[in-house]
Order: sequence, then structure tokens, then C-alpha cells
Amino acid sequence: MPKLKIVLIDDDENRIHIIQESLTDNGFDVVACLTLDYLNVFRLEKLNADVILLDMDNPHRDIIENCVNQFDLPTVLFTKNSQKTTIKNAIDAGVTAYIVDGIEPEKLETILEISIEQFKKHKKLEKDLKETKTKLADRKDIEKAKVLLMQLHQLSEDAAFQLLRKSSMSHRMTLGEMARRLLDAQELLNHQIKDE
Repeated sequence: MPKLKIVLIDDDENRIHIIQESLTDNGFDVVACLTLDYLNVFRLEKLNADVILLDMDNPHRDIIENCVNQFDLPTVLFTKNSQKTTIKNAIDAGVTAYIVDGIEPEKLETILEISIEQFKKHKKLEKDLKETKTKLADRKDIEKAKVLLMQLHQLSEDAAFQLLRKSSMSHRMTLGEMARRLLDAQELLNHQIKDE
């Protein structure tokens, strides 16, 4: 099984190298080692990392959020801070796992594997939700566009749908996109008529 590629981010410059050495000695591939000062100037795309391991004495929501949003990877936070508000803020900021304990290399692989699977599951749910919202929006816009075509050209509902479908195919776009284009054009014409 290939080694997990870890990006280690720590808020303690002295501790980061000790943790990196421990991880490497236990078979992990630490592809980047960053302190918080270098977080905004670093890009992870070329490293093909699997997971971010955050080790922080004082987890701040904005720093965690920055990591989660900037790198879009499973993010595991290790800290000694067990305050409920800190845990809640970290989870709200997007950490995949919050571990109140030191980093124990013998337990780490399991924690990271679980975190990666949780992250994948969360991403799939987000994608499914986005697709569902898009389908609902498309359906609404298609209905509005059909009504508009029916009114403008005295068409039946089926004929309006067929016209919309034919137009979307000839312009190589989805029905929803074609419907929105038609509705936008109608809105623009209505504004021009009002302004005259």
C-alpha cells in the first residue's frame, strides 16, 4: 500500500521538525512542512498530498478555515485544547477530524484513513446537493420559459417545450441554460421598453 502523503502544518516552529522526523521514521511521507507564517504563500497542487495534519496549541477558526478552503484536502487537527467552543468552531471551519491528544504514529494511519473517507463522503454529499439544487432551478426556469413561449407565440405547452428543446440542442446547451438565456433576453427587452 502506498504511503500517505502528509502536509504537516504546525504553530510551533521548534516542534514541527520533531513531529516530521517521527512521522517519517514511522513510514509516512511528509511532502511539506509548514509553519503558519508560510501558509498563505504555499501551493500544494504539485505535491499531490492526501491529507493535511494540523498540529496547533491554540486552534483559531480563521486559520483552520484558511487551510480547509485553500487546500481542499481532508484536514486532521491535533491539539491539547478540549474546550467545547474550540471544538465546535474547528468543526464548523471544516476539519475532518479533531483529536485531543498527541500525535501517536501507530494510531495515525487509521485516523488519517478514516478522515480521508469522511472527506470523500462529505464531498459527494456536497456534489449531490449542488446537482439537486441545479435540477430544481432548471425545472423552474424551464417552466417559466415554456409559459413565455406559449404567450409570445400562442403555442401549446408541448410545442413550447419542443421549441425550447430544439433551441437548446442547436446551441449545445442544457435545457436549463437555454431557458435562462430566454428569460434573461425577455427581461432585457422589458427594461428597454420601460426606459423608452
